[in-house]
Amino acid sequence: MKKSLFSVLFVCASFVPHSAYAPHPKLDVIVLDAGHGGKDSGAIGPGGFMEKQAALGIIRKLGALIEKGMPGVKVIYTRHDDHFVELYRRGEIANAAHGKLFISVHCNSTPQKPSNATGFTTYILRPGKTDAAIHVAARENAVIKYETDRHQYQNLSDIDFILTSMSRNQDVKFSEKFAAFTQEELSKTLSIPDNGVSQAGFYVLIGAAMPSVLIETGFISNPKEEALLKSDAGESDYAQGIFEAIKRYKTVYERS
Repeated sequence: MKKSLFSVLFVCASFVPHSAYAPHPKLDVIVLDAGHGGKDSGAIGPGGFMEKQAALGIIRKLGALIEKGMPGVKVIYTRHDDHFVELYRRGEIANAAHGKLFISVHCNSTPQKPSNATGFTTYILRPGKTDAAIHVAARENAVIKYETDRHQYQNLSDIDFILTSMSRNQDVKFSEKFAAFTQEELSKTLSIPDNGVSQAGFYVLIGAAMPSVLIETGFISNPKEEALLKSDAGESDYAQGIFEAIKRYKTVYERS
């Protein structure tokens, strides 16, 4: 009998490498996850720009900043080009690399296009508290329709997310701290609203046995924010903000 995704991930998440909680931990491996990819375009803006393109552009620029500005920190990409990676595989990649921080980048969107919805949010793994958070998680989790074997996700529930959070209590605390830094720093580099830190049950986060966040950048359904995401300057602004958050987080993490 095959084990459920939750039973496998819960066991893996319960045994984080000891180095992550050593007296002097090092933020030496960061895993960057560009949402969607390949046959999964993600949300599409009114101008035709795809979420998978926006996420990859930001991740590539962020990775370059880390590699240049943070010697000794290794960058792992779940994808570095336009190909499809299953949600559960992203966590497996992060765990195999002994990642210390997992950052997944996506774009927010609304069913109606164009829309005036605006702003960016950073999410941590916990059951969604608001209808908006639940809707965002449902939209991002819906990409499993592109996977050939989806039975492993069928029994995941809020209880599973709660239990995973409990088993990784210290990871959740660090995730909250990094999420707060991310919102603060992106507020400095972007001219769109800060919609705060929120929580939701994202499948892509449940498998990463380390502090992890999912960043919903501006609304690709908003023409102005689609244009920002599509521009080189916009990609750079997002990447720079997240990079500044990583630098602040590294200092706190390594003093823990």
